[in-house]
Parts: sequence; structure tokens; C-alpha cells
Amino acid sequence: MFRGMDDSGNGKLTYEEFKSAFRSLSYGLNDNDINMLVALADEDKDELISWKEFIPIGIDAIKTFYTRNILKKKGEKMKHPDPESLKLVYWDEIIKVYNILKIKFEEADEIEDGIISL
Repeated sequence: MFRGMDDSGNGKLTYEEFKSAFRSLSYGLNDNDINMLVALADEDKDELISWKEFIPIGIDAIKTFYTRNILKKKGEKMKHPDPESLKLVYWDEIIKVYNILKIKFEEADEIEDGIISL
């Protein structure tokens, strides 16, 4: 699957290769889902996604989004497990997302007052 996405054959996906591939798959992912995958996958922030970066988050994230979308189509709500259980299972991902958001917030906080405008 990864090789099929890699149009340039360099072993890394550009953001556009990544997004284009996921739009063409039938996982029911929307643009927000795909953007979240990009943000999670590009750990070294080189704007390229390697196989090593993609695999740890790719499969779990796709399963989560796919299940959510199936349940949404059926009109059912996802059952949420205990928050403490989620922390145990997803703590590394939670920290990654927190760090990404922290960096983006700090970049947007132009006058460094802890507040960003919409």
C-alpha cells in the first residue's frame, strides 16, 4: 500500500501523495481525518512521511476513523471506554498530539501572551 502511494519512489510520501492516497481509499476518511494523520505521522517535521513514521499511527488511526464512520452511517454512537483505560493505551499518542498542538499554538502566539486570535 505504501509503495503504491509513493509516486516518486523515494521511500517517503509528500503530504500531497499521502492525502491523495487516503482520499482514494474507501475508509470513509474526511479531510480533517487525513490532516490529523499527516500531523501525527510526520514526527520529524520534514514534510515527508516515511514508512517508519507512518506505521505506528496509521493502522490504529484508520481503524478508529473507519469504525467511527461506519457507526455514524448506522446512526449509532461510539461507546467510549473509561478515560483512564484510554490513557494507558494511547498515552504516547496523546503526548505527541499535545506537543504538536503546543508547537502550533506557540507559533501562532505572535505577541507571546498565551492568547491567539481566531
